[in-house]
Amino acid sequence: MVDQTTLARVNLFAVLRSLEGLPAHDGEAAAIASGRREVVQFSVGGVGAARLAIGEGRIEFRPGPGASSIKLWFPKPASLNAMFAGTGSPIPLKGLTKIAYLTGPFTALTARLSHYLKPTSELLRDKAYRDANASLSLLAAVYALCEIGDSDHDGKLNAGRIPDGEILLAARGGPELTVVAKDGILECRKGPPASPRARMVFSDLESAGAMLRGELDSYAAIGSGLLVLGGFVPMLDNLNKVLGLVPRYLR
Repeated sequence: MVDQTTLARVNLFAVLRSLEGLPAHDGEAAAIASGRREVVQFSVGGVGAARLAIGEGRIEFRPGPGASSIKLWFPKPASLNAMFAGTGSPIPLKGLTKIAYLTGPFTALTARLSHYLKPTSELLRDKAYRDANASLSLLAAVYALCEIGDSDHDGKLNAGRIPDGEILLAARGGPELTVVAKDGILECRKGPPASPRARMVFSDLESAGAMLRGELDSYAAIGSGLLVLGGFVPMLDNLNKVLGLVPRYLR
């Protein structure tokens, strides 16, 4: 069962956050990111706020409220989820003269992200596309698992069983991310940990993408060396159970 609050957290803190990696793979996104800087704040009742700073050559995700040129308000989690589903709109609180930016460049960015996160068999014939799909999907999945572990009922049960410490999740040649477990709460950070207590590393982006798309079984990946587990394995056992819930929220 999909919990609307958890889904809103995934949309706000995982899907939007994965936009940071888009310009490296997509020329249209890179062109938008090289334009004039705009900071868009999303505030969601019962969930929190986050900002996207777009321009000056990059896309930067910033958790929490703060200085922004455009402010969008969503009264409840379902309101944000409706926007992501294409069936709802936000309430603009600031930047009314910049609505064209939201319906133009910003909408183009989210469309390009969707292009890579929702592959087709035809698109996957291209290696550059497969690499982009794998990289962006890994970012979205890891960020999402932290939100699911902190909000979803089943996610919290499994996250609460993860011993404290830092876990490396990475693909060689692709993203390196850290999941910090502390007192049953999960936090995701960019970059590798200095001293991971456990690690889950794909041999390459091809393997990561195949597993995230459901084309490669995790046991087969481990047996063939395409996915290497190390460190304190009990941490990974329960983390995998949270990771298994990601398809419930990322479709």
